[in-house]
Amino acid sequence: MKVESMIRVILADDHALIRRGIRRILEKHPNICVVGEASNGTDAMRLVQQLHPDVLLLDMEMPDLQGIHVVRALRAKNVPVSIIILSAYNDEHFIEEILQAGIDGYLSKGDSPSKIREMISRAPKKHTIVLASLLLALALGIFPLDIFFS
Repeated sequence: MKVESMIRVILADDHALIRRGIRRILEKHPNICVVGEASNGTDAMRLVQQLHPDVLLLDMEMPDLQGIHVVRALRAKNVPVSIIILSAYNDEHFIEEILQAGIDGYLSKGDSPSKIREMISRAPKKHTIVLASLLLALALGIFPLDIFFS
């Protein structure tokens, strides 16, 4: 029987309550370990470079360095981390911008705990994960197809 290795995660959100809640959600998965927390973009970048996590769960709206700037900087440095955005935003421009920046997945702050655990457990496999809600928006013509395939 193959034993899965632990998935090392850094949580980056400026709200301690959100980080605490997500930590509790992730601790219920036997193969996920939260190795660090950041309350701003600068600390998120520092922790990723120091701790070498498998996954960075990153809020977009943070003090000092916005999430999109963290994504771009980590991708420019070729840091091998799966980046999942955690956000309440889902407008077309926002989705296009984060996809082009090189994220590996997107979670809404309204997603279920099981969806969050599932996304984190799949992220290190390096497959871009698009949630069903985004696919539905695409199917309904809310977002043009070229934002996903440019």
